[in-house]
Amino acid sequence: MGFLIKFLLVFMVIYFLLKGFVSFLLGKRGKQTSPRQPQRPEQSNQPVTQEKRIIEYQKKTFEISEAEDVDFVEIKGNKGEAGS
Repeated sequence: MGFLIKFLLVFMVIYFLLKGFVSFLLGKRGKQTSPRQPQRPEQSNQPVTQEKRIIEYQKKTFEISEAEDVDFVEIKGNKGEAGS
C-alpha cells in the first residue's frame, strides 16, 4: 500500500513538473510571436475629431450599460369617439 501511494505522489510530481515546463516554453513562444501579429483593428479606426471620440465613447458605454425596466403608460386613442 505504501508503494502505491509513493508511486502516485511521484507520478503527480512528474506530471506537474512537465506541465509547468511545457507552459513555460509555450509562454516564451507566445511572447516572441506577439510582435508579428497585426495591430488591433481598434487602433487603426481611431476617430480623428473629438466629437467622433465622444460619440465612440458613448456608444461603448451604452453597449456596456445594463438594461433598465421602464413602466409604459398605454395611451388609448379612440378615433370613433371624437364627437362625444
